[in-house]
Amino acid sequence: MRFSDILKMCLDSLRRRKGRTILTVLGVFIGCVSIIIMVSIGAGMKESQDQMIANMGDVTIIEVYSNGDSKLNDAAVESFRAITGVRAVMPKASLDGYSVEVSAGVNDRYHASWANVTGIDSSALEDMGYEILEGAYPQKGEVLVGQYFAYNFMDTIMPEGKNYVDRWVWDEETQSYSENTPDPFFNPLTTPVTLEMSSYEDQNADKYRQELKISGITKEDYGKGWETSEGVMMDIEDMRELLNKLNGTQNTKFDYSEIYVKAETIDDVVSVEEEIKNAGYNTYSMQSVREELAKQARQIELMLGGLGAISLLVAAIGITNTMTMSVSERTKEIGIMKALGCYVKDIRLLFLMEAGSIGLIGGVLGLLFSFLVSIGINLYSFGALGGGGITGEALLQAMFGGEGVARISVITPGLVLFALVFSLFVGVFSGYHPANKAVKVSALEAIRNE
Repeated sequence: MRFSDILKMCLDSLRRRKGRTILTVLGVFIGCVSIIIMVSIGAGMKESQDQMIANMGDVTIIEVYSNGDSKLNDAAVESFRAITGVRAVMPKASLDGYSVEVSAGVNDRYHASWANVTGIDSSALEDMGYEILEGAYPQKGEVLVGQYFAYNFMDTIMPEGKNYVDRWVWDEETQSYSENTPDPFFNPLTTPVTLEMSSYEDQNADKYRQELKISGITKEDYGKGWETSEGVMMDIEDMRELLNKLNGTQNTKFDYSEIYVKAETIDDVVSVEEEIKNAGYNTYSMQSVREELAKQARQIELMLGGLGAISLLVAAIGITNTMTMSVSERTKEIGIMKALGCYVKDIRLLFLMEAGSIGLIGGVLGLLFSFLVSIGINLYSFGALGGGGITGEALLQAMFGGEGVARISVITPGLVLFALVFSLFVGVFSGYHPANKAVKVSALEAIRNE
């Protein structure tokens, strides 16, 4: 028999028994929907976790600290740069033991009684992913300031209560902090800013003053350090020269407070972090947190998928029952096919095709319905079904996600493929025993059977 003949007989058989076929397909449909929605919710949890971690910081950055025995110095920086999979290394130094104040404006009108000054390798800023909001990356002798640096200053000629700008404005209507941050008293890029320093060890010494050449304002990113919010970032060599002038020395030496190591990709983080640990340093990265959360998400996905699989198991029993009844009812038909010289493999293929078709049809319908349910769940979570209105943007985000969007239900391409293949497999597997039963029917007895 040709394959087209077997396919035609398969479809004719399913049409002749519409009621039974529909009920059996319905069982596969329910089972498929259960699995897809359950697993998609687990995938949605993973997407939410990834979004949360992305908001907390760069997952490719590893923070390195001394464990007491190992030193964070230039030798350590060079050893980290030599590790395979490392894109950039950012050593950081702090001005511990020094009093730091900052003034700005004409006659030092604006004053901040403290400042967080951090020494960095300015040549690694771009590779490390520091984002510049205004201005440019610093050159020799220039510094960067954090996004909210200017809000630390007070106006020395204004009365108390009006001598500062509060960037945290409470909105009574929304019961949250307003996104419309008021402007500070001055722009650090266009206003002269002066650094004032003195050593805690020599309280009687005059403060050392140095004008800061501010090249740019960097975006706040706590994953790269608190200084990106309100601090001053200067090149380590410029900090060394500053301390040389303050202390009257030629070559001030200091260890770094911490070193940030950026891996090329997320996949490189584990191996790079492991090599740094083996060298005797303490580390922290968002990747370790991400892996633990991903492990929990996988466990939840398996549990939810297992619950959905129970429905599909019941559907498999229904397919087996349907195909067994079909064999019993078509004994004479089987006998005639054998008498006409049909191969045993063709008869087996016919019944396997019928069972597989039931599974595949149920899987396709279940997949389409699951897409609709998934989109509905996501739209509801966005508030689009609660009066917010369904917009084209909301619909696209519900289907494909987007930056800053965490969906509750996520149907991945892998899940689509799995659902179709698994539904087909359930159908074929369930029809295997009835198909074998069909080929064992005696042709003579089958023809005599009424």
